[in-house]
Amino acid sequence: MKRRNFMLSSAAAGLVAYANPSDAGAQIKKRRLLYFTKSSGFEHDAVKRDGDRLSHSERIVSDLGSKYGFDVVCTKDGGQITAKNLANYDSVMFYTSGNLLEEGTDKHPAVSAQGMQELFDWVKAGGGFSAWHAGTDSMRRESADQPTTEYTKMVGGAFAGHHKQEPATVINVDPEFPAVKRMPLLFRFNEEWYIHDQINTLGTMHVLQILDTQSMEQETYRELGPIPMTWCSNYGKGRVFVSGIGHRFDVWEMPLIQGMVIDSLAWTFGDVEGDASPNYDKVMK
Repeated sequence: MKRRNFMLSSAAAGLVAYANPSDAGAQIKKRRLLYFTKSSGFEHDAVKRDGDRLSHSERIVSDLGSKYGFDVVCTKDGGQITAKNLANYDSVMFYTSGNLLEEGTDKHPAVSAQGMQELFDWVKAGGGFSAWHAGTDSMRRESADQPTTEYTKMVGGAFAGHHKQEPATVINVDPEFPAVKRMPLLFRFNEEWYIHDQINTLGTMHVLQILDTQSMEQETYRELGPIPMTWCSNYGKGRVFVSGIGHRFDVWEMPLIQGMVIDSLAWTFGDVEGDASPNYDKVMK
């Protein structure tokens, strides 16, 4: 396969076309997405609202829903995470932070312990779930001597830190998978690059994109070696998609990233098939 190496300027110019909704499978039938953006910990600008105005990422995801024919409900209310309410949705998308069982930073209602368990049960029964950027900085253990939380097991890793933002290259290691099938094999842009620990705890991780730390200026990243940046898995019968990408406003505005949002949702909705069998040991050698 011929390598495609697109710089940010090329990606922003829209070299990858996402104009046809049927390409993403998002209009096979009407779908509903719950976009949950509660910040019990640090509140990222991408999910910070100005009064009643939706945040930057909420507006973009809502606009994508309007364009591609699925309904989007944006909420910071943890009381919406219940079995009764989840039954109204085909997929749930988290851009959250901190211990969601607590009201925390944004003062919106917390998720109840029962509601969190009902989320796990809903995904295991076949629901779709995705987590972007700070979604891995949620419901994680407080110290290394504690067991991995069920949320981290479902997501596949927990935020461990980051260094200053800088441009870096991301490698698409599974261009056949529907969530990243239209992504270039190599693409480079500026971002806040997450480092994760407790990676692949359940042994089910299917890595989709790797951060090429050798492409970075900061030695602290280069010393780490390749880092999984985007992955998926099956959690019970459910479909889970996770990406550490999504800190910066301009990243959310990239056609390339918006395309990955659409294509990953098509997979978590169950409208397209993709083999999420474990590949971590193979691609992270």
